[in-house]
Amino acid sequence: MIENLLITQNAQFFRAETALTTAGLLSILESASDNKEADTDFIINLLKSERPLPDGSGQYTFSIRVFPSTRPVYFIDSDLFDTIYAYIIVIELGENIAILKKSCASISDACENHLTAITSNSLTASFSDDDAEFQKIALRNMTISDRAMRARAYEAADLKGLLSTHAAGRSIPYFFKIKISGTTKTISSQTGRVVESSERRSLDEIALWAKQQFVQINNPSLQKTFLDSFAKMIDLDEVWQHSRPSAILIENSYIVDQLINTQTPLKYTTRRGRKLDLTQKNLNKLTSTLEKVYEIAPDLSLDSPQFPAKIRKNKSSISLISRTLQNISLQENGKDITLQAYISKHLLTTICFEDPKYMYFMGKCFEDSAGISEIPSLLDILQPHPQISRSTSEKGTFDANSIQFDRNCVFGAIEEIHNNDDFLFCDDLGNEWADHISLNSSNPSISFIHSKHGDPSCSASNLHDVVGQGIKNLGNMYFTKDQMLHKRTSKFRNLYSGTRISRTRLGSGRHLGRFIDSLLQDYRLNRRCILACSFLSKSMLQREFSRIQRGERVPGNVTQLLWIISSFAHAAKEMNIIPIIYCSP
Repeated sequence: MIENLLITQNAQFFRAETALTTAGLLSILESASDNKEADTDFIINLLKSERPLPDGSGQYTFSIRVFPSTRPVYFIDSDLFDTIYAYIIVIELGENIAILKKSCASISDACENHLTAITSNSLTASFSDDDAEFQKIALRNMTISDRAMRARAYEAADLKGLLSTHAAGRSIPYFFKIKISGTTKTISSQTGRVVESSERRSLDEIALWAKQQFVQINNPSLQKTFLDSFAKMIDLDEVWQHSRPSAILIENSYIVDQLINTQTPLKYTTRRGRKLDLTQKNLNKLTSTLEKVYEIAPDLSLDSPQFPAKIRKNKSSISLISRTLQNISLQENGKDITLQAYISKHLLTTICFEDPKYMYFMGKCFEDSAGISEIPSLLDILQPHPQISRSTSEKGTFDANSIQFDRNCVFGAIEEIHNNDDFLFCDDLGNEWADHISLNSSNPSISFIHSKHGDPSCSASNLHDVVGQGIKNLGNMYFTKDQMLHKRTSKFRNLYSGTRISRTRLGSGRHLGRFIDSLLQDYRLNRRCILACSFLSKSMLQREFSRIQRGERVPGNVTQLLWIISSFAHAAKEMNIIPIIYCSP
């Protein structure tokens, strides 16, 4: 039967700090086969068998289980089940362990108790950047803001030299597709998994391939000029000694994609032990609850009466503990698990710390390689204006006879600040690119201005909204002449919302076409995304951010402010757009 096995080169790699005992091995195998169909036998069940490596370099030890498993059919309301066949193979090469599996139950806890996972840092150190062609990379930004871009992916024949590494220190690479000497392999930081494209291999060939991977892992390359630009993995204990968690995000999009959209049945266990199906109303409420960012109190509880929960530090991970999540269950690979266990298994909690250079993501801690040294450059994008500080509302008050915005509102302040521009349009309401669009030829520039009023504070919620508007419209800043002329004829010729305020605040629309031709051809042209925030004070932010630089404890909302401003700056700069924030002095 062993000779009939044909397996893909798809494995997770571990080390055993001490020899893997039979009891430890059985713990892993039992966890994996926990979803075996009841009253069935193993098709293969071998423990610590030995075989010679095909290259004659020694022997390897392997353990294997192959078994049937069932999972419910969701597309019809009946007791139908699919029967699938699962396997787990544990290959031992001394202290080096490779595990290959398919359709098994979770082995995460058992592996954590008995083995040490090979980190993605070690996996990527197994090859030289110079020898590898990085064909695809997925990055997680070090932010949990719900108004910032959290993740992005890039793909090319070779990303080296094409992908800007500006501010890459705040990006966590979690998936790679690389090509080395004609062989394509993918590496997943989330699972420590390596997949190498090839034909299916025999068990002996897989064992030899695993040995070759360990040889590369144990002899790391020092040529890491590309990957060294990104955030570095760091030990959780080291982070915990220096900082405490400040806010948590559950990666709800994964739950929506994998469970809600696939209509996987979710059941709620009542106090009397009854299991009831979650209604659509319940599912909507659950989704709304899980998509929020929650601050973490000093006692590690979530600061939310609507979602009572807490976090717990384990040996090398952080768990989310919630009675609500424990009472919701689903079936995965034929086994009932709670939603809390599902979130833990798939590493769906992202946590930021009081020290903003740290983030917990996909079960690992990362350190921003740029660190707090970025704070001065972020403060530089804040431009204080006295006109902004006197604002008492966003748009002021107006009626059918109004021809101007109030002087003491943010819109009025913007028009005063930009009164020397060639063109200024009010694009607010409807299909808007920004609240104001400014064109200037003396300092050749295109400015999209997004306004938001609020009482002076360090609250992150107001900034969430305006940053989201700014980032959403970055692509529109590269408009064509025809697009802008269409805006003029369809919108800028009109009056603003039941008033006599012209939407063309400066300039003559008759000359707009020639002006845009000249502006877009000017090699000095720069594009600016401007956030006008009357609730922000540069002196206040300087004071709070300097506390971060000194290593002092700051509230979670201050940390979030730093992340949000940083995310805005990086999103703009990646598109060759200048980020600016108008604020109070």
